[in-house]
Amino acid sequence: MHKLDALLIGGAWPELMVAALNLLTRTGFTVDVISTNPLFKRNRSIRDYSLAKKNDVLLKIASEKIKKEYALVVIGDDPTLGKILHSDLSIDEKLALLPVTSKEHLAHVFSKTGLSQAFRKNGLLTPDFRIANDEEGLRNAARELGHPLFIKLDSASGGTGIFESSDPGDLENAIGRVKAYPVLVQKKVQGIEVSMEAFYQNGKLIHFAYSIPEKYKYRFGPTTVRRYIQLSLLEQRVFDDLGLLGSALGAHGFVNISSIRSNIDGNLYFFEADMRPNLWLAHPRYFGDDPARVIRTHFLTGATLEQPYPFDVRYPPEILLPHALRIGLGDLLLNRYQVWKHLPENFFYFMLRYRVWGWARQNIVVLYKSLLPKPYRAIIKVYLASMKYSLWGGGRQ
Repeated sequence: MHKLDALLIGGAWPELMVAALNLLTRTGFTVDVISTNPLFKRNRSIRDYSLAKKNDVLLKIASEKIKKEYALVVIGDDPTLGKILHSDLSIDEKLALLPVTSKEHLAHVFSKTGLSQAFRKNGLLTPDFRIANDEEGLRNAARELGHPLFIKLDSASGGTGIFESSDPGDLENAIGRVKAYPVLVQKKVQGIEVSMEAFYQNGKLIHFAYSIPEKYKYRFGPTTVRRYIQLSLLEQRVFDDLGLLGSALGAHGFVNISSIRSNIDGNLYFFEADMRPNLWLAHPRYFGDDPARVIRTHFLTGATLEQPYPFDVRYPPEILLPHALRIGLGDLLLNRYQVWKHLPENFFYFMLRYRVWGWARQNIVVLYKSLLPKPYRAIIKVYLASMKYSLWGGGRQ
């Protein structure tokens, strides 16, 4: 086996899959891919590509693939995490695929309630919370915690399934929108959000980036602009907390971490740790701290993150960075935040494939709905779907 072999699995979020693939290849990995999206079929940086159009096919291919010893397995989206976690695969197979070290750590994967319990159990600061199994339990939890608070569906992503309640009237509105239990009822901590993209192996911290979100696509949604801070300027408590977090979660791969720096005591309160990379995973390279270099060094030498972390004099202490695939089209055209200097690989393809084609397809749909009688719409829909695949070789996200 080649020492730097990696397996990448996913497809529900093609942009993230490509970002992860690019980072892995820059690190020096030889990459095999199992994907639900035919986007990757002709990608020359992939050694072996398997298309899995159905869940059972994906799981079957994955169970066969992991009979090889991959140095790293990366899950590229939350839906795929959920498919593997809730599948009929054996515990050993799940542990070979998921980024945790033991079966005891499976409880927090793709579960907000499990994650909060893991934080509390292991001594990490996290907003006070309760777990509600029905409407009565939710009301009782809100009464105990007091407002303001958040109500969060146990398994949701992209900022969906989160409801803020500032008073009893908000609470009743939120209860009416909750469609599944249990839910996490979480006290709101006033402060500044802090994001950290980390990489662990066997619970040990290898690399992380620290940033403050400045703009969002929508409330509770993905960020579009972030202010990064060089790690050498952070207090020791941040490094200690992330070390403890890795051990608490049995982290063994990429972890997308969110926290609040409290306005009251200045501490970080952790509330999210998605066991997968996010679209910002490679952005530290724009200020000299390329995770590809650090991860490669770890796999070749076993090195973990050490302190004091060096300050890179070539860059300012803080740097404002946008994500070209997230900011608005106007900001992109006007080169706001110097976004043209930070265009990701395959940027123009993604712009054409997802933005331009998506805009054109949406307008075609509006047009035919306004001009064609309903019986003919199904025929046009089938034609558009076939045209989409023949032109772009891709499926819907």
